[in-house]
Amino acid sequence: MKEETAKLKKFGSFFWLLLLGLGIGAPVIISLAICLFSEGPFRLDVFLPLIFVFGFLVWMVLLMLIGYGSLTRIFVNRTAQKVEALPYCFNSSFTSRGNILYIDVEGGMIGYISAYNPMEIQVFSASRIERPETVASTMTGVRFVFYLDGKKMTIYTLISNRAVNLKSGMGAEAISKADTFVELLQAAKRNAEGR
Repeated sequence: MKEETAKLKKFGSFFWLLLLGLGIGAPVIISLAICLFSEGPFRLDVFLPLIFVFGFLVWMVLLMLIGYGSLTRIFVNRTAQKVEALPYCFNSSFTSRGNILYIDVEGGMIGYISAYNPMEIQVFSASRIERPETVASTMTGVRFVFYLDGKKMTIYTLISNRAVNLKSGMGAEAISKADTFVELLQAAKRNAEGR
C-alpha cells in the first residue's frame, strides 16, 4: 500500500535535470556543431555568441512549454498509468496544464501528479486541504483553488489567451466544472475528517 506523502513536492529533481539539460546542453551542442562543421577552424569568438543566441531561443521555447505543462506530459502520462495499482478508489480526476488531480471521495484521499514532478504520484489525506474555492475571471480564466499543507494549488478548468465571457456556454461550463471539483474536495475532506 502506498503511504501518504509527508510533504507536497511541486518540483522534483527530474524536472530540474531535464530543464538544465535542455536549457544548457542544447545551446552548447548546437553551437559546437555549427562551429565544427563550418569551413574554417574552430573559433571561440564565434562559438560563445552562438551559445547566447541559441540559449535565448531554447529558453524562450522551454518557458512556453513549462507554462503550458507540455515539457513533461509524456512522463506524467506514464506515471498516471500506475494510479490504478494504488489501493484507493479515485473516482474523479482532472488534468490541467500537465498536472493531474485524483479524488477518492469515499476514502477521503487525493492523488496528485505534478507537471514539475512527473515521476511521482503523491497521495494525501483530504483532511489536509483547506479553503477549496472556484475563482472565475474574464481575463485570467476559470480555476479551482485549494491549499494543501499551506501551499496554494491552482487547477485551471479554462484558460485562454483572450477575454472570455463567463456567461457564455464555454465560461459557464468551466465554472460548473470548477464548482463540481470544489464540492468533491469538500466531500472528500468531510469523509477524511469523519474517520
